[in-house]
Amino acid sequence: MRRSLLVSLLALVLLISFMGVASASTESFNIKVQGTGDVRVSPTKVQMWIGAQTDGNTAERALAQSNEITQGLIRVFSQFAPPEVIKTSEFNMYQKERWDDVERKSVPDGFTVRQVFEVQIADLTKVATFLDQATAAGANIIYGLQYGVQDYRTPKEEAFKRAMEDAWWKAGLLATANGSSDLVLESVEETYFYGPEYASEGISLVTEKADVFMPGQLKVSVSVNATFRADLTKPE
Repeated sequence: MRRSLLVSLLALVLLISFMGVASASTESFNIKVQGTGDVRVSPTKVQMWIGAQTDGNTAERALAQSNEITQGLIRVFSQFAPPEVIKTSEFNMYQKERWDDVERKSVPDGFTVRQVFEVQIADLTKVATFLDQATAAGANIIYGLQYGVQDYRTPKEEAFKRAMEDAWWKAGLLATANGSSDLVLESVEETYFYGPEYASEGISLVTEKADVFMPGQLKVSVSVNATFRADLTKPE
């Protein structure tokens, strides 16, 4: 009985000693890096705000003119875009005023109706035709024309992959410089997502079918912060 207890105690002492040696010879450290990934995509939609501002001596007259123009604009919109991408962005009706030099004060001067729609066009080759027809129908408000992609998830997925590849590459360089080649990803978080925005380069990649209303490629960017653990083995 005593012999068995002695053997067990000896084994426990050896195990503790081995763990102490392993702990002393192996040391972990963290590596924190930022990875970025960019993807170039061609635009697949154009978005703009377009509408009309009408004036009338009375509110009824101003509203009637606005409704007439709006109906014409909706007919034009329907030829170029499905109903779900045509949205009312602004509707405002207010009384105008003018300065009366005789009375030396502002006096009522009719009413103004302002109605603006947000419209998306998927066929970029028809943007110029759309603007011509909308203007002919009475549109006198056009602003915010910008290009984008209908589904940004696919390029964003690729940008995430490139950002993580960049993070692993940077962490690998730092690990090797510190005498380690083993990396374990501890945590990762997205720090920003930009997309799509105009790319500052890559204009030569624009499709040959581009017209004057089509810009160069767009850029989708992703940045992540990643933390890795590396094991640094010291010589015994």
